[in-house]
Amino acid sequence: MIVLVLALASKDLFISKYQYLSNMKSIQERNISVSRAILLEIENGPHPSGNVSTNFGDVMTISEMLNPQEVQLEVTFSRDNKVFLPATVVYNRETKQIIRWE
Repeated sequence: MIVLVLALASKDLFISKYQYLSNMKSIQERNISVSRAILLEIENGPHPSGNVSTNFGDVMTISEMLNPQEVQLEVTFSRDNKVFLPATVVYNRETKQIIRWE
């Protein structure tokens, strides 16, 4: 009986850890895709909108000039017909430094 209880408990622990790691992998893939799209947009200059396809999903960027030096990017990640909340990034065009990331 003790062996059966320990086997069931270890199975639940394994499944729980596997689900956690799978979730974290998905989150990191999304963060990498969004960061890559932002880096490409900063290096190539602002465009009205663009799409970047990665191995993990698609990233859509919409840029808007706030003033002559600052550009605001709205970055939306989608994968498997799921669209995640957009990230907003404001950066300086000349120094290419990110001022704000929300």
